Amino acid sequence: MRCWAVDAGGSCTTAMAEGGHRWGVGSINPASVGAAAADAELSALFAVLADNLGPRPVFGWLATATVDADAPEPELARLTALATVAGLTGTLVISRDIVPLLAARPLCGRGVAVVCGTGSGFLAGDGSHPPVSVGGCEYLGSDEGSGFDIGLAGLRAAVRGSDGRGPRTLLAQELTANSAGAITDLARTLAARPFPKAAVAALAPAVCRCWLAGDAVAGAIVDRALDELVAGVRAARDRAGLGGGTWSAVLSGGVFRGCPEFAAALAGRLTDELGATPRPAVVDDPVAMVLAAATTHRDEFPNTLAGRWAWPRELGTAP
Repeated sequence: MRCWAVDAGGSCTTAMAEGGHRWGVGSINPASVGAAAADAELSALFAVLADNLGPRPVFGWLATATVDADAPEPELARLTALATVAGLTGTLVISRDIVPLLAARPLCGRGVAVVCGTGSGFLAGDGSHPPVSVGGCEYLGSDEGSGFDIGLAGLRAAVRGSDGRGPRTLLAQELTANSAGAITDLARTLAARPFPKAAVAALAPAVCRCWLAGDAVAGAIVDRALDELVAGVRAARDRAGLGGGTWSAVLSGGVFRGCPEFAAALAGRLTDELGATPRPAVVDDPVAMVLAAATTHRDEFPNTLAGRWAWPRELGTAP
């Protein structure tokens, strides 16, 4: 049975099938773009997959931050219905976006998976017991250290610096480099958006550039973000019972890929302060990781990964 995979990030969505074929659309997260736009993007992607994979049953894994592990059914129903209407058949496994990072190599179920993109989250396992989750409660409840968190802190620091409430900083100039208005105009424009999360997260690279240029305000923002990520990994490691043995981590997300220096700083701290061995590595191709998890575990459902962390659904009958 052929396998396909979808990695649904906060800003973009990528699909991949065995053989290396890839397709991409925008975000399918209603919190980022709204329900109608999210459904439209995913429906278009599923239709392309169905056209390319043909009528035979396939095994697919959709990894998305939109799934609430404590109350997954509404989202599972939405995603399954869209896949069925598009004409996909076979088995669809739906999980949080972080699950394949823990399930696939190099962790193979033991260690800590760290996501830092538009949002942030942590998943840890000891290889024997169910994984434990830290964070991942969307941008109002968590997402500390994420692109959104860094972008929002940078925006606020730039506004404060421009009106005299805070120290002078390069942030205002860098954040408005591609706009015609002042930093206050940018702040008001973003606030007027119905779904500002992805747009605010898109400011994170500018904050990181200011950090690398030696700006003290940006440096404090990045240091706090790193502190938050270290705290999340520590909590996940300890809750999973990994503190007494050898363990490592994988790092995935747009912030890490967009700023290798940020990823290196976190990897160094996880090694020096928390004892991660070997040094944590960055996942360069998240959808390939989802596909690797699918090809590795397709014969195990509904067994080791089923239940709270991944949910298999049979496709083929239109709702």
